[in-house]
Amino acid sequence: MLSFHLREAMDAYEAKTGIHLTYNELSQVTGISMSTLKSIATRKHYNTTLNNLSRISEVLHINPIKYLSWNPKNE
Repeated sequence: MLSFHLREAMDAYEAKTGIHLTYNELSQVTGISMSTLKSIATRKHYNTTLNNLSRISEVLHINPIKYLSWNPKNE
């Protein structure tokens, strides 16, 4: 299973810029619903779209690969 570590990405953005973003604020600037953002951040097997990851990455000025991890299903 491929996972995106949204909270870590948001924390890195804050460390780099000094700007703390809430899920609500990130939702407003990305156009992604707050419930989807919370699901990406908290649901272990949530399947989001590449478009969502791209929009988040553009706003946070990150390389999304750094916040992806792979965990095979049978582990």
